[in-house]
Amino acid sequence: MKKVLPLTLSALVLGSLAVAQNYPTKGVNFIVPWSPGGSADLTSRALASGMGKALGENVTVVSRTGGGGAIGHLAISQARPDGYNVGMGTLEVVIPSWTSQSKLGLENFTPIALVSINPAAITVAKNSPFKTIDELVTYIKANPGKLKASGTARGGSWDMARAGFLQTIGVKNSALPWVPAQGSAAAIQELLAGGVDVITVSVAEVGNLLKSGEVRTLAVMGDQRHPDFKTVPTLKESGINWSFGSFLSVMGPRRLSADVVTKLDASVRAAMNEPEFKKFMDNAGFGVNYRNPAQFRVFLTQQAAKMKEVQAFIDAD
Repeated sequence: MKKVLPLTLSALVLGSLAVAQNYPTKGVNFIVPWSPGGSADLTSRALASGMGKALGENVTVVSRTGGGGAIGHLAISQARPDGYNVGMGTLEVVIPSWTSQSKLGLENFTPIALVSINPAAITVAKNSPFKTIDELVTYIKANPGKLKASGTARGGSWDMARAGFLQTIGVKNSALPWVPAQGSAAAIQELLAGGVDVITVSVAEVGNLLKSGEVRTLAVMGDQRHPDFKTVPTLKESGINWSFGSFLSVMGPRRLSADVVTKLDASVRAAMNEPEFKKFMDNAGFGVNYRNPAQFRVFLTQQAAKMKEVQAFIDAD
């Protein structure tokens, strides 16, 4: 038996390598943890079409919603590491409050490619007295707790955007209280109805209202101005060194083989270069920010450290 075991192990290894080299031999499921019609879902559908062309097999979008993204991310993490079930990974996998509840973290996934970063923005209604970010900051410092903000659920991406902004300007988390909402659309309606004073959703999500003059975006939390709204400054231009954006990416379960990751990454790059995908992202106002597997892993590590600091700031108040 001792002589047979190494041969058996060798055969298994060679068999696994052969499977990886021949990948894919059937269709691939692309799991989306968020509701149909949202940015993650729509981007996934645009991406899956191009990935399928590059892989030579159908890539089918499968919605697995619920649990604030936990159900879909869990499905990705628990898939067999053969490349036939991958999906859309989002910022939640590096937010401490989310990972502690879902029991999912970076160690449960294999990073494949970063697709998009959508910077948060600080937006007020058209009748707001605040015309600039400096005016808003001055008021928050002088009147902590008087204004209310919203954007998504407590501890969600846009809440973290708000908290990091407050930490950077040197006030407490309670200086701009958070009103939880069932997503950006609900928060935008609250802003228009006067229920909250500020929202910190992405520029893309308020784009049409911004163009029509229904809202006023005071600053973008990006490293550069948004290409569609070049008159809106970044926070950094006002001396506030804080940037933040939700991201859309392709992830697989942990222990996904390097050969499969390479092929999936190549299919993502091919899809992102498709004219249809570029047109979709441009029309939606989503930023295109490709990172390869190694670069994406570094990015995730940096984002996790950043979110840990923000969570500590929230918990300290």
